Amino acid sequence: MNAVLLQLSIVIGTAAWAMLVWMNWDRLQEGGHKRIVSFLASIHIFRYVGLVALVPIHFDAKAFGFSHAYLQQVAYGDTIAAVLAILTIIALRQDWKIAALLTWAFFLEGTADTLNAGSNFALHITDQNLVGAMGWLILTIYVPALVVTEIALGIHLVRRALNSRKATANQ
Repeated sequence: MNAVLLQLSIVIGTAAWAMLVWMNWDRLQEGGHKRIVSFLASIHIFRYVGLVALVPIHFDAKAFGFSHAYLQQVAYGDTIAAVLAILTIIALRQDWKIAALLTWAFFLEGTADTLNAGSNFALHITDQNLVGAMGWLILTIYVPALVVTEIALGIHLVRRALNSRKATANQ
């Protein structure tokens, strides 16, 4: 029962974020590619919060069996994703030639970091009391937001690439 409430909260948080993206999807599509990517990336500009994993008073790495090197990987991976999200939004809004490259770099790096951290944290958290208030909020509100927006962005980018190929093939 120890981790059940945390897991239930993560499921509800994920459903809530999925519903928010779904409810706003038509409005996002009206604005086109720039609006979709900018909106989805904007959730990720706060990923620097992952640096909390390096602050012992807020995160007890020993309780979960994580090495400091692994926590550095997660914390800096989040920070890199935040910087790439910021650069992606700026590049799209300013019509930089590298906007597409930055978008894909942000998507791939951010998703890889989420998969790395998410899978390891999910396997190691067996006692919800160990995560603390900050960890609870991150795991039940913010991580679901990251996962849902990464899935939505991935679907959008793949569909866009496939549609571009179809258009090129039809010419």
